[in-house]
Amino acid sequence: MWLAALDGGQMRIARVTATAIVNQAAASAEGITTLAAGTWNGHNVLLGCRGKVLLRFDQKTSAWAPLGSVSGTIREILPARNGQSAAVIRTGGAGMAPKDGAVWWATWAKGFTCVRVAAVQAAYRPWQVWWSAKDGEERLAVATYKSTKFAPFEHNCMFLFTWKNGAAAPCWLGSRLTRPYVEAAHADLRGDGQWRLAAVETTQNDGRGLSVYAPIQFGYANEWKTDAIPGLQRIVAYGEFILCFGHNTAGDPLAWQLLPDGDKYRLVLLPEAPPAPETLTRIDDHRLGGWWDNAWHIIELTPEYRQTRT
Repeated sequence: MWLAALDGGQMRIARVTATAIVNQAAASAEGITTLAAGTWNGHNVLLGCRGKVLLRFDQKTSAWAPLGSVSGTIREILPARNGQSAAVIRTGGAGMAPKDGAVWWATWAKGFTCVRVAAVQAAYRPWQVWWSAKDGEERLAVATYKSTKFAPFEHNCMFLFTWKNGAAAPCWLGSRLTRPYVEAAHADLRGDGQWRLAAVETTQNDGRGLSVYAPIQFGYANEWKTDAIPGLQRIVAYGEFILCFGHNTAGDPLAWQLLPDGDKYRLVLLPEAPPAPETLTRIDDHRLGGWWDNAWHIIELTPEYRQTRT
């Protein structure tokens, strides 16, 4: 298992053993803005992007090779989950709700092709994509920014699309949740095959709280929520685990793991938090790895939380 992390114009590379992270020689990453783990001819590879160009990293030569280009600056790479040499790619301007946002389905097993996902309309202004599931079927979740019938003003919406071999169709075009949401993630939090929706939401007085929703026949039902949590800002899923991120009043990073607790949930504060979610990469079912403070870190995600530093 290998880890990679952007560090300015360099890419840090490490080999992961059962107990540690072993540093390897750094490689050039000039102009690379996003990393993702994908598949190439049946093998795991590292994907990256430079502007409109999707690339793969050749470890033997320590160089980046172009796979192909898309129409628009690449902001996010979401590799296919079933081992295909394919990925969902989000393009557009920087920041939330870009006016030129678009979502594409790129494949490269038999030559590079890239087709726009028509179901994600330009008017949706997509600004984030991630995988979900419902009743064992794959779903594509898309964060959008638009007005809806029940909230006739522009706001963050979450749309879910059925997904099969690059073909998408809307199945749940959600407006607001219990409260206006800031960012969301899906994960099988309880290991019961039911992918729950967890969201950072706006509370009274512009605070931010957390909610968890269970899937029902159509949409989701709230099963737990908090009041405002000081410092809470973001939420990200890593496999079956969900982490929340933020900062304290001194500006130091904070991170919490969201864990089931009976029929409710609880947040467990990580004793040493990464500076941003993007610094972390999933190693396996229970470990994350990341590069910050000029060192590699391993985070073990278990109910009895432990963290080590190498």
